[in-house]
Amino acid sequence: MDFLARLFAPGRSRSKAKTGYVKRDGRYAIWIYVQCDRCGEKIPVRLRTTSELQKREGPDAELGPGQYFVRKTVVGSRCYQRIEATVDFDAKYDVVDSEVINGKLITYGEYKKDEQ
Repeated sequence: MDFLARLFAPGRSRSKAKTGYVKRDGRYAIWIYVQCDRCGEKIPVRLRTTSELQKREGPDAELGPGQYFVRKTVVGSRCYQRIEATVDFDAKYDVVDSEVINGKLITYGEYKKDEQ
């Protein structure tokens, strides 16, 4: 099956999605998780797929690796440092690429690790 997919879509490669970074919340929402570099606080961020994620179309389609993207400023409750996150998603809302200033993107497993 993989051979046929490559044969009929030679310019396309396998999805570069990173697993574990997104948790689905119903039909129209997803969760991503960031961790502050200064205090280590783990912060959940809920994103609405219908209004907060931007679709890359037309000339903008070549500007990034994902079909969708979001830019968010996240602030925790411990040190109030601004965390600037830009996250790219594929068509299934899985993380393809991310850039986080003053923090890092963490998986759902890493977020839940210390809570238990």
